[in-house]
Parts: sequence; structure tokens; C-alpha cells
Amino acid sequence: MNIMERIDELCKKRNISKYRLSQITGISQSAFSKMARQQSSLSLETIQRICDALGISLAQFFSESENYPDLTLQQVQLLDFWSLLDEKKRAYALLMIEKLTDI
Repeated sequence: MNIMERIDELCKKRNISKYRLSQITGISQSAFSKMARQQSSLSLETIQRICDALGISLAQFFSESENYPDLTLQQVQLLDFWSLLDEKKRAYALLMIEKLTDI
């Protein structure tokens, strides 16, 4: 698996530019360029920061498919929607869910 290709694929799927990913992760665009030219390798910590920014787990990052084991179709849909939200919207969604469970 080419890690930079995987990052590109996930960014496209989530409609996040490399510039935006750089802003969210704190990884400079020049660092991404070096990684793409394979002049620099990615640490697990760096990949985790990228995963956090993309709203996925490390397991999902390295998975050949984006399948979620042992989840219902509705749970998969929720996770797919979640991955499209920015941090502010995620916080709001969590608050809404918490309020719904207070019933």
C-alpha cells in the first residue's frame, strides 16, 4: 500500500484538500511534499494525526476496503456521515445524541 496514495484517496472521498488537511493536522505542506517524493517517511503518530483529521481509525486507514466489521448498515451509515463532519459539527451531533438518550 502506498500511504500517500491512500491519503489522497481518503481526502478526495471526504472532499478535503491537502491544504485543509495540513491545517487540521499541523503537518506542513512541504512535509507532505517530502513524504510524497519519499524523501521522508511517516511515523505512526503522523498517520494517527491524519486519521483523526479524516475521522477514521488506523484500522480503517490500512484496510483495503472501508468495511466496518460487525456493524449494522445503519451504524455504517452513521460513521460515513460522521466522517464528513468538521469538529464543530461533530460536537453538535454528539450533543444532540446525548439529548436524545436523556428521554
